[in-house]
Amino acid sequence: MPAPLIPVETSPKLPLEADVVVIGGGIIGSFTAYYLALRGMKVALVEKGRIGAEQSSRNWGWCRQQNRDARELPMATKSLDLWEQFAKQSGEQTGFTRCGH
Repeated sequence: MPAPLIPVETSPKLPLEADVVVIGGGIIGSFTAYYLALRGMKVALVEKGRIGAEQSSRNWGWCRQQNRDARELPMATKSLDLWEQFAKQSGEQTGFTRCGH
C-alpha cells in the first residue's frame, strides 16, 4: 500500500536565504528537512537526482536495532517512534510496521 505521491516543485535556482540547507533528499535528508520545517526553520533541500530515489531503498531510516553498536540504539529507538508519529501526523499509509527483533 504505497503512499500517494505529491508532486514537488523544483527549481534550478537556489533560494537566496535559508536557515538550514539539507544536502541529500533521501529518507534521512527529507525527514530532517520535514522536522526542521515543523520547528519553524526555513529549509532548503538539495538533491542531485530524484527525492527519495537514491539511498532511501537501502538504508530505510535507521530503524534496524538488531546487531547495532549499543551507542546507536537510542537513535534507532527514536527513529521507530518518529516513523509511527509521521504516519499519524500525515494521515498517510506509509507501510511502516514494527516487526521482528
